[in-house]
This record gives sequence, C-alpha cells and structure tokens, in this order.
Amino acid sequence: MSARPALFPTGLTILKALVVARWLAWLWMAGILLFSDPDTTVRHPVVGWLAVGAALAVTVTATVLLRRNPERLLHAPFVIADLSLAIGLSVVDGYVFEPGHVFETTQSIATQWPLIAMATVGVAYGPIVAGFSGLLIGPAEWAGAELNGFDDWSRPEVVSIVATSLFFAACGVVFGWLARLLKRVEGEIADRRARDEVGRVMHDTVLQTLALVERRVATSDPELATAARQADQDLRAFLFGSAGRDVADLETRVRAEVERVRTGHDTPVTVSVLDDGCRLPDRHQELVARAIGEAVANSLEHAVANRIVVYVETDDDGHVFASIDDDGMGFDPATPRSTHGIDESMLARIDAIGGRVEISSNIGSGTEVCIWTRPS
Repeated sequence: MSARPALFPTGLTILKALVVARWLAWLWMAGILLFSDPDTTVRHPVVGWLAVGAALAVTVTATVLLRRNPERLLHAPFVIADLSLAIGLSVVDGYVFEPGHVFETTQSIATQWPLIAMATVGVAYGPIVAGFSGLLIGPAEWAGAELNGFDDWSRPEVVSIVATSLFFAACGVVFGWLARLLKRVEGEIADRRARDEVGRVMHDTVLQTLALVERRVATSDPELATAARQADQDLRAFLFGSAGRDVADLETRVRAEVERVRTGHDTPVTVSVLDDGCRLPDRHQELVARAIGEAVANSLEHAVANRIVVYVETDDDGHVFASIDDDGMGFDPATPRSTHGIDESMLARIDAIGGRVEISSNIGSGTEVCIWTRPS
C-alpha cells in the first residue's frame, strides 16, 4: 500500500454509506447461517459463525473509527483487514456448506463483502490498486470451490471464476476513478472559493489602494502610476482571470471579461459561474462573455450602483443563462435610449448566436439583464 491518503468531504459520505452497507451485509450473512438447516446444508457451522464474528468485528471497528477518526478507515491496516475479510469469506464459504453449494443458486456468506472491500480500496488508494485487488476474488472463489469438494471443472465454471475476477476488478477501477474524480473536483471548488474570498479581500484593500495611487500620481509621477496600473492588472488576472487554468472555459472567459471592464472602478462585482458542461463553440462562448462584460460596463458607467451581481449557469443541454443584476438607479426600458451601445454590442452579440436578451428595470429599483443562448 502507498502513503496514507487524505480524507475529502465526499469521501466521508462514502465511508458512512459503506459502514451502513457492512451492517446490512452482516445481518444478511448471519441470517443465511441462522436459517440454514444444520443437518442438510451446513457442514461446518462453527467455522461459519466464526466468519460471522470476524465480519462483526470489522463492522464494529469501522463504526467506531467513523465516529472517532474517519481517516483511519482509509489507512492500510483497516483497508487490508477489510480486503482480507472479503477474500477470506469467499474462500470459507465453500468450506462451511455441504458439497454442491458452489456454482448453485444458494446464498453465499460472502454476500456483498467483496464489493464493499473494492469500494474501500478504491476510495483509499485509487483505481489501480483497487483493480488489482478485485482480481483476487476469483481465485478466492476457486479455493472455496475446492474446499467444497467441487472437481467437475469445465468451461462454464472456469469462465465463471474469470468473470468474477474481472467483475470485481472493474468495480474497483470504477470506485477508485470516481473517488479520484470527486476529490479533484472538490479541490477545484475549494480552490475557486478560496481565490474568490482572497479576491474580495484584496479588492477592498490592495486593489483599491493601487487604483487610488494611479489616480493621485497620474500627473506628478507617471512611472509610479504606470507601475500601479500594471500591478493592478497582474493581480486581477491572478485572482479573477485564467491563471492556473489550462483550458479557456466559459468561467475563465466570463471572469476575464468582467475584470477587464471593471478596471478603474470601485463598485464591487460578484461573479458566480456554474458550468456543468457548456457545449457552445468557443466563438459563441466569447460572444456571451463579451455581452456579459458590456452589461457590467454599462452598470458601472451609468447605474451608480453599490453592487453588481453576475450569475452564469449552463442547462442540461449545454446552453447558457446569465443574469447581470445591479442595485443602481435604474431606468424606464420603454424610454428611447440616447445611445445605441446596448443594441450594437450586447444585443447584437447574443442575437448573432440565436439567443435572446431581456432587460428589466424600474427607476430607483436597479436593473437586471438576462441572457439566454437558447431561443425562446
């Protein structure tokens, strides 16, 4: 086993589910022995109940560790014990019952323990280790068949043993892959939240200070003003732009465009992007981001707002909805506009990709611009 893995939030939820699954599996295997006929079905009942006791010990240990120190459920001693129990039950099953038990429809005392073990190994050590662990279940069942006195090996039985190994190996790989994926996604979400939090703090302190310095010394010390402007742009790019990202996705484009138009303004702008899989072409994503930036720029220039909130999400089909809401002075949408900036930029961009824009505003009540890339 490799180094001790760290527990992530969703991993804790999975461990809780596995503890419940262990109790259910234990009750099932105990019921199998309890209601089996000791004279005609069970050959070695003492060994069977010892196996039940071993399963109970692992289950109780898992329950206690979950309450006191959940991370230990992912450490090598418990993971090895859980995997050993699954392999052991697969072997002992053939020894406990009378000959003819294996390769029949009768219930096995191993029940779902191998599947639980694959999930544990997958969460703890990833898909590769879990996959190789799953391969051990087939040989264990072969050993159980030998202990059960089975000697009529033919192609169906061999295929069954091989299929068992491949099935549990595949389960281990899937469990491990999903655990890795969830851990990575949670890490990215945590990183984005931390970056946003730092960004809010920096905006209220350092970025505003840099903007103030740039304005105050623009004429008296141009070099200092240029340095302040460059530092402001670099810091904004790191906090809100595409730093650390390999792919220019929808969120990166939106945040970068908002920060571009926001430069030089003190009004706080909150950006939330829920991108569950935008399917728009890159060009269309750029047009959406620019339209959002134009709406933010319009609020910054004309709304006299105390805050601007940008919310962007994708639907199940990969289309985009965006809302740009401010608490500024608002306007009457029915009144003819003196300029064509909104029509020529934001509305034209969205219309070019077959989308639509709705503007809701009342004098004194702020303005909300809603953008859909899907036609009505």
